[in-house]
Amino acid sequence: MPILKPISGHGTVSKLRAYLEKKNRALGRDVLNLPLRDEWICEERGQRAIPVEWDVEMDDTREAYGTNKEWRGMRARTFKHFVVSPDPDDRITLEQLRELSHRWVESNFPKHEVAIVYHSDNEGSIPHAHIVVNNANLETERRLHTDHPEDLNRELQDIAREMGLSGLSNQMPSRGEKSSSGKQPRTRQSIYFGRAEKELTASGGYSWVGDIRARVALAKNTSRSQEEFFEALSRLGIEIADNSEKARRDDWIFSLADEPSKKVSGERLGYTFGKSMLSDRFQRQSAYQPSTRSASEIRHRAVDAVRLNDLNDLSRLSAVLETCAKFDVRYLEDFDRRLATLTRRGHEDSEGFRRLVAARVYVAENELMTRRSDRSEGQPQATRRRGNSAEQPRQRIQEQQRTRARERGER
Repeated sequence: MPILKPISGHGTVSKLRAYLEKKNRALGRDVLNLPLRDEWICEERGQRAIPVEWDVEMDDTREAYGTNKEWRGMRARTFKHFVVSPDPDDRITLEQLRELSHRWVESNFPKHEVAIVYHSDNEGSIPHAHIVVNNANLETERRLHTDHPEDLNRELQDIAREMGLSGLSNQMPSRGEKSSSGKQPRTRQSIYFGRAEKELTASGGYSWVGDIRARVALAKNTSRSQEEFFEALSRLGIEIADNSEKARRDDWIFSLADEPSKKVSGERLGYTFGKSMLSDRFQRQSAYQPSTRSASEIRHRAVDAVRLNDLNDLSRLSAVLETCAKFDVRYLEDFDRRLATLTRRGHEDSEGFRRLVAARVYVAENELMTRRSDRSEGQPQATRRRGNSAEQPRQRIQEQQRTRARERGER
């Protein structure tokens, strides 16, 4: 398993940079948002040095954003220094370490200036990474807070397992249970949002994890079998693969077809997105499915949104379908019934009521659902009439039984 060691930094970053890069000791370095925003630059030992004074850039950014100042009388924490030390038994390569570091940084600090310096100056020459994160968020201009460092470590272990490396279990064992059992899922939340995704969503930014979740949600809610699910994922630009045999739990890995490095395991999207829950879903006849006509319309709209790169509509469509699944809405009349039930119970101000109203407006405006009376699928009308008429003899028999019971009572 990789070990994550966090270190708080104060003052300038120049001393740390001098220590990390002195005497050409570094194997290489990567920088994010320095000096080219949203691009990685790799400089390896022996190559011509790239004139990136990342320590000066970080110091200037903090000065410009005012995050160098004291906070409530306390000395400012100007940067965070993380040391990622892989498990020697994994025999990790520099490229694997770079991928591990990149994915962890992109997931947790996408809007911060970051420098990663790679070393192998330890016993056994095992590559390890020094990750320096500046304290200023480039979008919000707020200071960096890592209130729950255990979440950062949990993220690192998950990514390591997805890459086929060994990873520490992120679940505390139950009393009497061995910690190595690894039977419990990462979370029981049906939809799980990490800290970085929450920040991006709050600021209106793009989250590739949220993008994948939206596409997977659309695929699962419009598919009746695993084969249909895989086909729907392909049309929506999502690739699927089994995770590593070393992983704590058997799961699927979802990735963007046009950006394969953007990948995430199902259970990290939420409990209902894991392989176990999805497999069970496709085996249950009672699992939610919109009508066949509606499912077809929704799939076409989703594919169009992906083709046009309209991620806002894709996310909204996914949220609407999740609402329909939650309240078992398959036809337009179902909206009215669910809203009437919530009204009777005095829940007009509830989040569920608002979601239903918004979903009904979206579905009606885009003609994604029909009324039950308009459906053209299922049994023919004649068959349904025969089914209804079959109830009449049964009702007559029951009425006769009740009459005889009353007569016996009168005697």
